[in-house]
Amino acid sequence: MRRGFFLTAVALAALSQTGCVERILAIQSDPPGAAAYLDGEKVGTTPCEVAYTWYGTRVLVLELRGFSLVRKEIVLDPPWWQLVPLDFITDVLIPMTIRDRLSVTYTLDPAPVSPEQVDAVLERADELRKRAVPPKE
Repeated sequence: MRRGFFLTAVALAALSQTGCVERILAIQSDPPGAAAYLDGEKVGTTPCEVAYTWYGTRVLVLELRGFSLVRKEIVLDPPWWQLVPLDFITDVLIPMTIRDRLSVTYTLDPAPVSPEQVDAVLERADELRKRAVPPKE
């Protein structure tokens, strides 16, 4: 009886020390510094890495002042070793951490400038020139 209890305790202790899968989504942009939103939640500023739990389709939004907004659907497909029943082996039995890393990179396009915006900037520049003090000679 004691031996059975002891073996069960040892087996449970050994299983508790087994590995897991670390899933990481690396997000990069050109230029860097864009605010990154994954499924509507801000996850950082590019370049950044986000840990996730579930595979599937996610919505990624990149936002940077002066550049057009990027909105993409990213499909996070599981690798072959994460398919049932192999996922039990990689998640529970293998005694090390396995990393599943997906990297995405997007180029941000400059935001279009309307003629009204240009006219407003030029008018403001003229106002500031008129109010400026002339330089002393």
